[in-house]
Amino acid sequence: MKLAVFLAVLAGVAVALQVSFTSASQRALGPFVLVALSGLTTGLVALVGVPFVRAPDLSGWEVVYAVLSGVLGAFIVAAIAYAADLGGVARALSLVIASQLLASLLLDYLGVFGAGAEGLTTLRVLGVALILAGGVLVMKY
Repeated sequence: MKLAVFLAVLAGVAVALQVSFTSASQRALGPFVLVALSGLTTGLVALVGVPFVRAPDLSGWEVVYAVLSGVLGAFIVAAIAYAADLGGVARALSLVIASQLLASLLLDYLGVFGAGAEGLTTLRVLGVALILAGGVLVMKY
């Protein structure tokens, strides 16, 4: 569990850095070139890892999900970079995190796409509400 917490915190720091890098580069490159370079880099890094993994089964819905994930990833990178450039990294990520949490509560509750269904407990909803309240504070002040 400690490793999971450490990795989650590290990922959060990486997201903030990535948004800063992405916002700075999209000012000069524009959103389309930025997304193309970002996707090319991601694909190249992933391809380097392929020899260390077993061959994937490319016959099911998972391929469609992977393509949709890539399209969403390109949109996410461009949208966050643009929002961060206009309103700052903290404001952009506050909105992203708030909307992620609301959507993830719903996805967990419904148990879609293979995620284990989890109930909407009072404490989970309160936790998200507190994070949303923090996001509102970051947006206003």
